Amino acid sequence: MKTGVGILVVAMALTPLTDGFSKVLGQDQSAFFICFTRYFTAGIFTLVLAGLLRKPIEIPHHDRVGQVFRTGLMMGAMTSLIFALSIVSLASAVGGFLIAPMVASLLSVMLYKEHMDGYRLAGALLSFMGAFVILRPEGSLEIGTLMALLGGVLLGAYLAATRQACESGGAFSTLIVQSLLGSLMVAPLAFWNGIPTLTTQNIIFILALGGVSAVCHFLTIAAYNRADASVLAPFFYFNIVFAVPVGFFWFGEIPTAISVTGIGAIM
Repeated sequence: MKTGVGILVVAMALTPLTDGFSKVLGQDQSAFFICFTRYFTAGIFTLVLAGLLRKPIEIPHHDRVGQVFRTGLMMGAMTSLIFALSIVSLASAVGGFLIAPMVASLLSVMLYKEHMDGYRLAGALLSFMGAFVILRPEGSLEIGTLMALLGGVLLGAYLAATRQACESGGAFSTLIVQSLLGSLMVAPLAFWNGIPTLTTQNIIFILALGGVSAVCHFLTIAAYNRADASVLAPFFYFNIVFAVPVGFFWFGEIPTAISVTGIGAIM
C-alpha cells in the first residue's frame, strides 16, 4: 500500500508539467491534435524503452475489448482536460479534473467490493472539499470547468477499470497499447482540417509532453496495481498542490487566499 501511495505522489508532482505543455500548445492547436501527439509520442518513447530493456509486450486475449474500452475512457478524459486548459486557469482545470479519485473510489467499492472505512472516506472527502474550494471560489461554473468535470468522471471510470485489469497485464504493456491505440482513436479528429503547422517550439513541447506523459501514466498504472483506489484517492489531490505553483511561475496565475486554504485541506 505505502509503495503505491509513494509512486502516485511522484506522478502527481510531475502531472502539472504535462498540463502546462498542453496549455501552451492549446494557444494555436486543437485539443484533439494535442491529445494525439501526447499519446503517440508517449507510446513511441515507451516502445523504444521496452525494446532497450527487453520488456515483452503482452496483451491478454481475454482483455482486448477491455483495453479498447479503457483507452476510450482515457482519451475522452484527456481531451476534455486539454480543452478546459485552453479556456480556464491551470488550477481551475485541474481542480475540476480531481473529481476522478472520488468516482474511482465509489466505483471500486460498488463494483469490486473494495473496503471503504471511515478514515479513507474522511480523507477523500476532505481532499475533495479542498479541491472544490480551489475550483470555484467565485461560485459559478464555466464551460471550461464543466469540461474538466466531465474529464474527471471519465478518468475516474478509467482508474477503476484499470485497477481491476492491472493484474492481467504489466504496466509497460498497458501504457504502450493504450497510448498507441488512443492516438489512433483521435487521429481522424486531430487531422480533420489537415496537418497543422508546427513551430520549433511546438515540436519541443510535444516531445516534452510525450516524455513526461509516459512517465506519469506509467507511474499511475503502477500505483493502482499496488494499492486500492479508496486508499489512493486522497493522494491523487496532490496534483493541484503542485499545479498552483506551476500556474504561478509559468503563467503568472496568482493563487488567492481561498486557494491556499483549499491546498491546506488537501495537505
